[in-house]
Amino acid sequence: MAETIQISDQDVIIKRYKVRLTGRFGSTIETTVPREVFEREARRLGLTVIEALEELVAVWRYDSFDGLHLTFEPKKTRV
Repeated sequence: MAETIQISDQDVIIKRYKVRLTGRFGSTIETTVPREVFEREARRLGLTVIEALEELVAVWRYDSFDGLHLTFEPKKTRV
């Protein structure tokens, strides 16, 4: 089931960050994730920041809608 999320700029924290080319021949574009965002997710999951850095990956979801949706999810282990 699709969920629509409407966000008002008055109800959120807004920070702006530079984007930069990285990787061989600029094949990747990176930006910063605010530390407090990652710390909040670590706490929500009962992890320290160090544990979260080791156990989680950033997952971006995007398609034909405006913007991006970022979550932090467990790394998939190879079997």
